[in-house]
Amino acid sequence: MAGLSSFLPSAEDGFLPYYLLLVSVAAIGNAVQNLVTLHYTRRIYNGLFVPRASARNDPDSVAKLQPSADAPPPKDKSAAVDQVTPLAARLFGVYTILAGVIRVYGAYRVNDPVLYQLCLFTHLLAAAHFTSEAFVFKTVNLGWEHAFPFAAAFSGSWWMIQQYGNYVQ
Repeated sequence: MAGLSSFLPSAEDGFLPYYLLLVSVAAIGNAVQNLVTLHYTRRIYNGLFVPRASARNDPDSVAKLQPSADAPPPKDKSAAVDQVTPLAARLFGVYTILAGVIRVYGAYRVNDPVLYQLCLFTHLLAAAHFTSEAFVFKTVNLGWEHAFPFAAAFSGSWWMIQQYGNYVQ
């Protein structure tokens, strides 16, 4: 256990660095998932227009884009497109890697005002993104699979705003 603690950031001023490290590892894991399969991303973003998988058709493949033929007809025909495309997943994955890397650096240099503000901005941006997808664009129907992204974005934002003076002198 002593070997592991040498890799952890200092918690001298509080546990925020541990939190930043945790959410950065989760973000990087999520980014890798976005680059490998569309399955989990579609669970977040209303995968209503996704065909069933078969031996010849893997709708979660990141190598192709195939509109669904067997989806129920939507009220708005222009919305009947699978919005979780391989391009969108890769873009989201790259953004998530960037947010994760910023948070890793912030976890180890939490007293640096620039890194602290960048980490805070990644949380605020995630909170704005998930809120707009849920309430403006309506591509997210809130459910259990949204609990971690929403909780991390909002609690991380709130915690970092509250603790700014404690970490940044």
